[in-house]
Amino acid sequence: MVVEEKVQEILVAATGVTALVPAARIKLPGDWQTLPRPYIVHGPVSVDPTQTHGGLVALRAWEFYQVSCFGAIYSDAKRIAVSVRAALADYVSTTGGWQLYFRSERRLEYEADVRVQQIAVEFDVWETL
Repeated sequence: MVVEEKVQEILVAATGVTALVPAARIKLPGDWQTLPRPYIVHGPVSVDPTQTHGGLVALRAWEFYQVSCFGAIYSDAKRIAVSVRAALADYVSTTGGWQLYFRSERRLEYEADVRVQQIAVEFDVWETL
């Protein structure tokens, strides 16, 4: 399973997230500006992960995995960001191999031309090799 599939799996299974954003509007990067709000777009900022060698465990790391939460207004985007953080922060897979840690959250400027507010929530994702 690739990292995007794992994050997608977690997000669509999180009832706190899907109560605010329908699972069909949780997407990988693409041209989604015409998608009805609210919606989520997520993916690693860097396409290639960092490989770690040595130490106790061999790992693959995606630093700055971004989950962008879009709403019509700030409060909508903020509620989505809070639910995403609750679903992903400190996630440890019980079936093996995946850990996610909260890194940061930031508000991007309101895009008046498409009437959308974005809050970017960033995580570090670690996969055991």
